[in-house]
Amino acid sequence: MLNIGCLVVNEDYDRLKSSIVENKLPHFTYTLTVTGAPEGGTSTTLKLYVLELVSSNLSIGFTLPPDKEIDKDLEIIFTTQPTADVKMPEDLKLICEFSDEKKDTQYAGENLEKLEYIGYSLEKFYETKKASFYLFDYEGITKL
Repeated sequence: MLNIGCLVVNEDYDRLKSSIVENKLPHFTYTLTVTGAPEGGTSTTLKLYVLELVSSNLSIGFTLPPDKEIDKDLEIIFTTQPTADVKMPEDLKLICEFSDEKKDTQYAGENLEKLEYIGYSLEKFYETKKASFYLFDYEGITKL
């Protein structure tokens, strides 16, 4: 089982802490594939995995390195920054089954541009739903 870590703000962490029961929480998942070529270049593909936690008003999107895959189950470990009251917050584990749901879109640009475009688009979309959106680049696109 693949596991990933997510650092969230204290308010989202508190909502998750009160919602997660026995490492479970209702969720919806999908894979968003963004394809397109930069001007004069060859087409590339970016895969963004998205997890919606509607009851916690939280969604995350993340990329993975090419050698990593989500089998079916995914373990997500949430944490937050320490505060004056809580020196070291406990890790919150969530185990979810990742669906085969797929969505596709087009964007002409390098993978970094695709990541910025889709991250901004999803952030604005979830903002209308009054949900927080976090984007994690585990593929390392932002380092290229």
